[in-house]
Order: sequence, then structure tokens, then C-alpha cells
Amino acid sequence: MLLKQIQYFLAVAECRHFTRAAERLFVSQSALSQQITKLENDLNIKLINRDTHPIELTPAGEDFLRDAERIMADVNRLHESMERWQQPQKHTIHIGMITGLGGMPLSDYLAEFNTTYPEARFTLEHHLSKELCKMLLDEQLDFAIFAAPQNIDSYPFEIIEIQQESFLALLPKNHPLADDKYLDLAIAKDEPFIFPTPENVSYDIFCTACKIAGFTPDIVSYCSGAANRIDLVKSGLGVTLISESALQYHKAEGLPVLPLKDPIYKHTVMARLTDAPPSVYKDAFWKHLKEKI
Repeated sequence: MLLKQIQYFLAVAECRHFTRAAERLFVSQSALSQQITKLENDLNIKLINRDTHPIELTPAGEDFLRDAERIMADVNRLHESMERWQQPQKHTIHIGMITGLGGMPLSDYLAEFNTTYPEARFTLEHHLSKELCKMLLDEQLDFAIFAAPQNIDSYPFEIIEIQQESFLALLPKNHPLADDKYLDLAIAKDEPFIFPTPENVSYDIFCTACKIAGFTPDIVSYCSGAANRIDLVKSGLGVTLISESALQYHKAEGLPVLPLKDPIYKHTVMARLTDAPPSVYKDAFWKHLKEKI
């Protein structure tokens, strides 16, 4: 009998459905079913009645459930107890983030946490959102703060939403649409656009918005930095879309700014792996952030 098999059984017992349990565990349904069957074969007893919908536990399965829950609680307590005896580097929390957090006082949160857990140490590094997602998946980071990609629900992440903000249209000075109340992307379909590079999440968001509006944008320049895109708009090269926080940080005096007729949003989130191994410091830090944000 393996701990993994106990964890799989607990997920099935809670969901009462193999498919939903497999989705929660991020494994295939066949792999989950095989592990449950191996567990039953090892014990030489049937734990789950698969003929009912939803599935039901057998009487033996109900007994096994109670003991399995106690075992996993003991395992988690053991992890927590032993972690306090590990080397100091085990208390290091690795955080990756995008530049510009829209006023999120991360440094204050770290300082407050450190008063309760003075042994905790932090490493902070900056990357683009897509790279942060990859690093989190590869377990190079414990936590990441990034602009959520459009397919964020497909990632095995636990999410805290930090903020939602609108993208605005930034036009060259004296642009014919400058006096409009908002920018209709469908009307602006023939405009030259300045977009972020494809490595940016906002590039995908902008392309999707244009597709919904019925056109493929004429991208005259790819530029990753918001400040550089603003400079190109000032030069009259084209139109760009920019987040509210970026516009507050990088001044664009004299340039017309319009809301979009059909708003699109940037969602800044903090994430960790759903199946991250138990950790006193990392779990406490996550709880601390959830209370603060």
C-alpha cells in the first residue's frame, strides 16, 4: 500500500466520481482507476462500489476512509514537525513576479510575515507572465505573481486574484477618433497597431479581442515595454492598448486615452501549484497572503 494510493482513494471518496477525482489530482482516469484497483488487490477487499451513480463506498471502504483520513493527517503533521529541523535553506520561499504590481504592497506582506516566522527567507525575481507559469510548473518557484493567461483554468494552480483592471486605447495626438467616448475595435480595424511581443500574455488577449471584433490587426511594431509603446504612439506610429496601472506609472501626457466599447481586462493573480508538498512556511505564507489580499 502506497501513500499515493491512499491520497487517490480519498479524492474518489470525496468526489464520488472517478472523472472528477482524476481532474482534481491532474492524472488520467485510467491511472486513477488502476491505482484504486491495486489498492483493493493489496488489501484483498472491495472498497468502492462502481456500479452505482454516484459511486458508493462499501462498508469496508467506509472503515478504510476513516483510517485513511487519520493517516494523512498524521503524515501532514509529521511533515510540519520535521520541517522545523531542516536546514535554513529549506525555509526559503522563492517568488517570481512581473514588473508593476499595481500597488500591491508585497514588501509589507513579506515584512509582516517575517515577524511571525523570522527563520523564513525570500528570493524575488522578475520574468514575463508566460515564463513565470512555466517556472511554477517546473517547481523552480514556490509562488508567482503574473498576468493570468486566457487559459489559466487549465493550469494546476491554486489562485488568489490580486486585481482586475481594464485595458485602454492610447491614440496619437490629433487622431480622428480622439474625441469619441470610447474606441470600437471594429471601427479601428484599419488602424496600425503597436502590440506587445508574443511572449507577453497581453499579446494573446489583444489578438483575441481583435478576432472577436472581426479582423486581424495590422501590427506595425512589437514592443514588450509599456513605456516604449507609449513613445511609439507619441511618434504617431500607431495605436496601442495599455493597462490602467501601466498608464498611471508611465505618463502619456497629451495623448488621447479611450475606454474600449467592449472592455477587455488584465487579471493579476498570485498562484502556487495545487499539489504543492506540505510546508509549514510556504503554507503559512499562502494563508497570510489570502488574508491580506
